Amino acid sequence: MELPFTNLEMAFILLAFVIFSFFTLASIYTDPDEKNEEEEHQIKEKKRKKSGKKKRDATPDPTTTDISH
Repeated sequence: MELPFTNLEMAFILLAFVIFSFFTLASIYTDPDEKNEEEEHQIKEKKRKKSGKKKRDATPDPTTTDISH
């Protein structure tokens, strides 16, 4: 009786199965709400820094000025 796969093919199949299993377990056991809250906090911090910078700096941004004379 011959095996349907070579040893190399079986190694790739098992490797794919193990990787798929890790990603499945990671998606089950991670809490997406915590990640979303952290991302929202980082976005708010960036917006706060940008708005604070705009209020302090009244000079126009040279990258946004129109140079179509």
